Amino acid sequence: MKDVVEKILKEEKRASKILQDAKEEAERIVRDAKKEKENIINRTAVEAEAFSYKEKQESEKRFMSEKENVLKEVRKETLAIKERKDKDISEVSKKVFSQIITIKD
Repeated sequence: MKDVVEKILKEEKRASKILQDAKEEAERIVRDAKKEKENIINRTAVEAEAFSYKEKQESEKRFMSEKENVLKEVRKETLAIKERKDKDISEVSKKVFSQIITIKD
């Protein structure tokens, strides 16, 4: 009978050890999974930030290009308006000069 009790106690102790090892292994797996999760989150955040920075740079580049194109067009239009006004002023000044000369005669 004593042998049977000792055998049961040994089995219980062995089972308890197996259970403890399994708990420790489960805790280690959970810990490793949490570390991996943090690594993935950090890596993803860094990649997202790099992507965002790259997109921002490209957007700024496109914006500057569009801005330059718009400025060129505005300069062309402004120059054309100025030339038209200069021409109009010359014509008006000729008419005024002509009228002044006519009045003096």
